[in-house]
Amino acid sequence: MLLLVPRRDQILVCGLGSLGQHCVANLKTFGVQVNAIELHDTDHWEIERLPELLDRLVIGDCRQSDVLEQAGVQHCRAALMVTTNERVNLEAALSARVLSPGIRLVVRSEKQNLNDLLAQQLTNFVAY
Repeated sequence: MLLLVPRRDQILVCGLGSLGQHCVANLKTFGVQVNAIELHDTDHWEIERLPELLDRLVIGDCRQSDVLEQAGVQHCRAALMVTTNERVNLEAALSARVLSPGIRLVVRSEKQNLNDLLAQQLTNFVAY
């Protein structure tokens, strides 16, 4: 019996504010596929050609399972949760982990005690 393992050769960025846009631009210099989720559609980007850099852009709430699936979370080796809302970042990280148990989670959060606790309880997780 042939067991199909999903390819994990993409990176997901949730939140395309200034930090998210710069993460996308820098990741693309390494030649990786980058997908992104942004809550609202916009024509005004800090990095002008950002939409051209993305392999897939999904407009929606990154905490929702169907939005994460549309963005290809199951094919991602890592997910960067870099919205400006710490709660959204943590909820999205937990949702992504349910859909893709081996995914590397990188979370933007200033809640050091919670970050330490989550790092102890979750594997392949880091918060900054």
